[in-house]
Amino acid sequence: MNVVIAASLLPLGVVVPIAGAIASMLLALASRLAAAVAAIAAMTATTALLTVIAPTVLAGNGRIVSHYLGHWGPVDGAALGVAFAADPFGMTFAWITAAIGTLLLIYVQSEIGRLGKREFGFLLSLMQLLLAAIIGTALTADTINMFVWFEVAALASYGLTGFFLTRPTALEAAFKTLVLTSIAGFAVFVGASLLYADHGALNVGQLGRALTHGVTRPDMLAVALLLAGYATKAGIMPFHAWLPDAHTAPHGAVSALFSALMYDIGIIGITRLMLQILPAHDGVSARTLFTVLGAVTAVAGAALTLAQDDLKRLLAWDTVSQMGVLAMGFATANADSVAGATYHMINHALFKAMLFLCAGTVVHITGKARLSEMGGLARRRPLIAAGFCVGVAAIAGIPPLNGYASVGLVHQGLMDAGDWAGFAAAELAQILTIAALCRAAYLAFFRRRGAPYAHLEPIHGGVVFALVMLGAGCVAFGVLPGTVIGLAAAPAASALLHPQLYATGVLGGNASLPPLTVHFDYADPANLLVALGSVAVGVALAALYLRIPEPAPIRWLRAVHTGSVNDYAGFVAVGMVGCAVVLML
Repeated sequence: MNVVIAASLLPLGVVVPIAGAIASMLLALASRLAAAVAAIAAMTATTALLTVIAPTVLAGNGRIVSHYLGHWGPVDGAALGVAFAADPFGMTFAWITAAIGTLLLIYVQSEIGRLGKREFGFLLSLMQLLLAAIIGTALTADTINMFVWFEVAALASYGLTGFFLTRPTALEAAFKTLVLTSIAGFAVFVGASLLYADHGALNVGQLGRALTHGVTRPDMLAVALLLAGYATKAGIMPFHAWLPDAHTAPHGAVSALFSALMYDIGIIGITRLMLQILPAHDGVSARTLFTVLGAVTAVAGAALTLAQDDLKRLLAWDTVSQMGVLAMGFATANADSVAGATYHMINHALFKAMLFLCAGTVVHITGKARLSEMGGLARRRPLIAAGFCVGVAAIAGIPPLNGYASVGLVHQGLMDAGDWAGFAAAELAQILTIAALCRAAYLAFFRRRGAPYAHLEPIHGGVVFALVMLGAGCVAFGVLPGTVIGLAAAPAASALLHPQLYATGVLGGNASLPPLTVHFDYADPANLLVALGSVAVGVALAALYLRIPEPAPIRWLRAVHTGSVNDYAGFVAVGMVGCAVVLML
């Protein structure tokens, strides 16, 4: 496809799902089925559109293409208009968002399509608005436009979190999300405004060029605010506390949407800030800070995953841990780690969506949310058990599933950078994650349950379709690592690690990226030993944890998370001040 045509189609990536959101809400007044058809058709069309554009962006070693709304293009390197830009990093995540979003809408129609007409229409509309915001974040090249999509995502998430108001925790969870993400949104807006005040630029490429002339203390204050705001959205500690609560009340499909896709808005924002706006020599302190925060998040999040009894809350804490792993990968800023983190974003979207859909189905068919009340489901609902186990195996990094290559690349990047402490933290987080998820699989599906369930709902066709497709994705992205790395992960890393070429593409219309060597030896004995050794230790730890009292460090971590929105706002405030102090010293 011609580059100009491909660029001009980029805004449709958000226009189509927004139109679908409006159509679904209106059509639901007449028919639930018509509303669902409109929603699924809109997201299918968005997926097809991005599939058509993607080869232009991923061709060769990758390319950056841009389109300015209203054709308000740059003048002498100064951008006046709002830019949509597709680089391999953003395009890859936009495409996976549209594809998984389509599956989630199919699941919703099958699982809870019997809601009242208005309620069902509102649910579909909010989900599509959130999907549009995620795609918009991935494809924008403007800091204030990123803030706009941040807020659209926030508004949709408030409605989705509190959608089932009859559930006691729904309103409380929505209120916590509102308070903490509003603080985060304010920080993002002020940070972008400070950069604009200092440099007269909102465009990511233009800011990247401006900051090469020197980074001032006000610039670093802006960076600290942006880091804190986006870290809150991503659930990076100490900005994370709202995230597990946001998963307790919504339906499983909404939790899957949050965990698999929405929290990556924060990761995308921070990654562009660190690698495409901040110059390499001036961004060391920010990347070091983010690496440390990522390591703490990965380990502490995995430890808290091990301690949970509520199945959806357990998966939410695992998402916190996985966001820490992504943070470490991107902050390390070498070819292997950045490509590995990009690969892991794709994989996390696949296996976490599948795990949450399985968890949501279990809660729906049994009426039980706690692991202590479950058991015996492997015999009664073998498909759900198989789906959950595939998700666990994928996140555990068992070859040939997809987590093996992406986790291995992140670890490889940490070792290449000589960050042995970071590698140790990532490996410890992986072992704790495996232990927590194996424990959950055993308690929910394989442990004998004396009393039968009072009632087990049947499994619907849309549920089966969504789980089969996600499981197939976990296998496909696992057995073809060379293809994924060559087509998407390596070009994405090249775009992130060549900020001046990104600026040229955004401000000049298009630019080609240089090749980047990223190699993962699938059959390397060292990689296999680390992966399978982690699984063995994790399984052993899971068996041990079932038989011992809760360790003191985990009790302390649980005690810190009081559930009070005041305490959690305090965490965010302290973290924000801490980031500012560290970066401005």
